[in-house]
Amino acid sequence: MTKLYFVRHGLTANNAKHAFNGSYSDHGLLPEGQQQASELGKFLQETHFEKTYVSPQKRAIETAQFILKENQLSSKELVTDTRLKEINFGQWDGVSIDSKEGHPQLHNLRHYPEQYDPSEFAGESYHKLIQRGISFIQQLDYTANTNYLIVSHGVTLTTLLQVLKGKELAKIREDGLLANTSLSVLETTDGQQFQEKLWNYITY
Repeated sequence: MTKLYFVRHGLTANNAKHAFNGSYSDHGLLPEGQQQASELGKFLQETHFEKTYVSPQKRAIETAQFILKENQLSSKELVTDTRLKEINFGQWDGVSIDSKEGHPQLHNLRHYPEQYDPSEFAGESYHKLIQRGISFIQQLDYTANTNYLIVSHGVTLTTLLQVLKGKELAKIREDGLLANTSLSVLETTDGQQFQEKLWNYITY
């Protein structure tokens, strides 16, 4: 049995000011985000992680480092993978989300993923995001009883986990976006079928 521990990064400046926080934005964690990650690390301190995979963006790397600082059972080595980066918002990256209220593609991003078309602002579609996310999942080793820690981003993880649970694209946002420093755990024996063990957990 393999368990995948998925963590969204801690709070950043873009999160705090309600701005698009995509693959171009590379802020580190705010002090509050650092504290969140440390608290999650304490909650997971007795869990042995065979490997820790992270997005190469600072906020994900720092989150993983704060988690592993509390863990004496796991290697502190991080394996970065570009397939775990946040969705690319193109020209919207870093822009106030409120300034785009009323734009049909913001509405689609949140509520109708199957209709989301970011070509106007050179963004990334959900289809491409899913392709790279699944590619990452497929390269993991599922032959042993292993725990993997995977630290990534809100839209990326929400999309990937819902797809792994079998949801169609139109329904991947119906449960909302995963919270900052939330923990979600999926379990699998073969890397094909996944069962939810924990979802968007933040009360640690």
